[in-house]
Amino acid sequence: MKIHNEFIGGNIKVVKREGNDVYLENELRDTEWDWFYWAFCVEGAKGQTLTFHFQPIRLGYWGPAISHDLKSWRWLGGRDGDSFTYTFGEDEDKVYFAHDMLYHPDRFFAFAKEKGLTTEKFCISRKGRSLPCVKLGQGARSVIVAARHHACEATGNYVLEGFLDEYLKAPLADTKILCVPFVDYDGVIEGDQGKARTPHDHNRDYDVNIPSIYPSCAAIRKYADENGCNYAFDFHSPGHFGAVNDNESIVRNSFEKEKRFDAIGKLFEAEMTERSFKYYRKNDFPFMFDWNIPSANFGAYMAKRSENEIAFSLETPYFGSEDNKVSQENIVEVGRCFCRAFKRYVSEYEGKLPI
Repeated sequence: MKIHNEFIGGNIKVVKREGNDVYLENELRDTEWDWFYWAFCVEGAKGQTLTFHFQPIRLGYWGPAISHDLKSWRWLGGRDGDSFTYTFGEDEDKVYFAHDMLYHPDRFFAFAKEKGLTTEKFCISRKGRSLPCVKLGQGARSVIVAARHHACEATGNYVLEGFLDEYLKAPLADTKILCVPFVDYDGVIEGDQGKARTPHDHNRDYDVNIPSIYPSCAAIRKYADENGCNYAFDFHSPGHFGAVNDNESIVRNSFEKEKRFDAIGKLFEAEMTERSFKYYRKNDFPFMFDWNIPSANFGAYMAKRSENEIAFSLETPYFGSEDNKVSQENIVEVGRCFCRAFKRYVSEYEGKLPI
């Protein structure tokens, strides 16, 4: 039997095995804080029943996400504190377990191909990888959408996919969109936490007084300087779970644009469907509350540009709650709902809500 992290997004350390009990730790690597992301593969365990033990606060409400192909994921259930047990079938030679429902880059490339989108090189990462982007449309209105400023935050990619899927049904006139689906591409591939990297992570690389240290962030800033940025949406996952981390929320980043946040929040609520993970405007994260203070993040950087109408992070939970539980399908639908809200905002409110 082999337990390993040798796949895109893999992150695990096997501490020891005692009979049918396997003790594991997630790898923080260059993350300064204690963070929770992990993902591993088990091969050659046919017919065995194994119990996997973790450090405290590593498992979600419904145990691990489980997959046989890194494409389709479901919640295993059966969490027992900081451990879970799994019986491998006689035909199960390879099984993946993860903290949450991973989003493999190949899914985005397949989606883009299906929709007739061209993925092109945006820049070269620190580790020499060609970081992909998609560009849509032409015009004066400039929109930037992004995900994975923090490598482990996979829910943002599902939302981004839904946003693009809906947008393509009726693109806005006089509008160009830059989509950067994997800002921390190296971290996504290698299975890093990505949150609180040393000396700072990608979403703290937008200090107006200091050049970016990450090529992707530098390239995004250069693009905005050359093309403007009227709207910017950054799709994230919040903290592990509990309280605000279980809710879909817009992270409001200024007091001056409260009317604009209210407007797009109302539209987003109105566009919710039965198929969607639910968003409620009352759950938006207020500016200057708890961790939401001024910082050198993407949303705040773009929001301060003179031409910017609105820019923010949209947080989509890893798990949700018992009556609003995350699935691959319903967080893609979040993106569709949000895109419709965005389009309505453009037609109903753009330029009409003063600061």
